Amino acid sequence: MTVRLTPLPAARFDDWSAATRERLIRLRQESGLRLGDEAVAQAGQYFSELLPHGLESTASQVLRIADGADELGTLWLGANAGRVFVIDLALTVSPSASQLDEIVAALRAIAKGEEASTISIALFRQDAEGHRLVDGRGFRVASIQMLLEPLPDRAVADHVVVAPMTEERYPSFARESEAAFAEDLAASGRYTADEAVVESRRQFLQELPAGLSTPGQELFTATVDGVEVGILWIGMRDRGGRPHAFILDIEVAADQRRKGYGRELMHATEREARRLGADSVGLHVFGFNDAAVTMYEGLGYRRLEEQFILDL
Repeated sequence: MTVRLTPLPAARFDDWSAATRERLIRLRQESGLRLGDEAVAQAGQYFSELLPHGLESTASQVLRIADGADELGTLWLGANAGRVFVIDLALTVSPSASQLDEIVAALRAIAKGEEASTISIALFRQDAEGHRLVDGRGFRVASIQMLLEPLPDRAVADHVVVAPMTEERYPSFARESEAAFAEDLAASGRYTADEAVVESRRQFLQELPAGLSTPGQELFTATVDGVEVGILWIGMRDRGGRPHAFILDIEVAADQRRKGYGRELMHATEREARRLGADSVGLHVFGFNDAAVTMYEGLGYRRLEEQFILDL
């Protein structure tokens, strides 16, 4: 193997950090995941949390990728809880397939040294070289961030009634939603079963500290002829200074699937988003949920960012 990953020289840190900060901002803005100052703030947060003391920081490391005397680019890595994260991969040339193989092999060696069980990398849709790295090298899609913008004018079918969730329904919804999300987190490979339970609980309390009374949270049930067929949970966000609707949970009852109710709930999301002043809808879907991904893309949602995982 001729490709090597070595620490970035200290004399290059200022130039690297300026270029990387600009790259992180640009990728987020061009993808649509973050707009304007939101992208700037997120990039700044990465540096302040992961590189507070520059190259002397212990939370992450910056490496130079070289093949002999030829530099291929740089790699910013973090490690935590048995996982190695690729924070940023910046290739200054287009490596050959064999060079990409060697980069992944070097990553595996670093992960082994960290006693990590997975390598994780998030890629934006326009990052062609990053996708070349993961394609055909054992990585799988763990999760996808998607966006629908602008909102189409689609109506909910008359026989499907999507109405605000009642206080009586909420307790069972909370139990079921939290448990199902924990199962999905574990199935994605991003968390162990125990970690997934903790993370699901944390996110649920963060989003719904006051239950149905939590501001900015909209919960609904869908019924057909008085029978519940599904639930919908929308959290309102700010995106580029505009209201943005984000689907936090959508579920069709197990005995009511393959009847088109999932699509009707998505149409209801568009309706409620417009009512709340939003002109875009976002969602997160786990990579193993092929049926959901197919439906979302069929409705016009586009992929913004994909999280890839390599199991070691």
